[in-house]
Amino acid sequence: MKKFLAIGLMGLLIFAFCATDILAKQRRSRSYHPPNNFVTFSCFIQPISLGYQHRLTGNVFLTGNMDYVSSESDLLFQAGGAYMLPRKILFFRLYGGGGIEMSRNRGYMYPYVMAGTKFFFLYAEIVHPMQSHSSPNYRFGFSFSF
Repeated sequence: MKKFLAIGLMGLLIFAFCATDILAKQRRSRSYHPPNNFVTFSCFIQPISLGYQHRLTGNVFLTGNMDYVSSESDLLFQAGGAYMLPRKILFFRLYGGGGIEMSRNRGYMYPYVMAGTKFFFLYAEIVHPMQSHSSPNYRFGFSFSF
């Protein structure tokens, strides 16, 4: 378990530091510059979820989510990173990422992968914990940027 945590954190740090605009003569393009922060709220599909995304640089985000699973009376905490594609596909802004998922009651900690999209003031995500015999979680709700 510690090996997965160490690999995940190293990958996140490498991703965060290598995706920055560190070159002195880098050409600026007219690509999409997303807002600095997103707050998400999902109540349409179980589990109920509240999330926050903070832009590090360019299209790289730090993410945090808290899901309440009512069938198990459990809180799931997720922390990780995401990369938002700089172009729209129709009216969708696609992103993907991963991180660590922790459970309050059961006490486990597993890595997860995520794929999602933002459109207008809504968002949808698929989060799949990387543990045996697990099923993906789905989120669909509101996304507010500021």
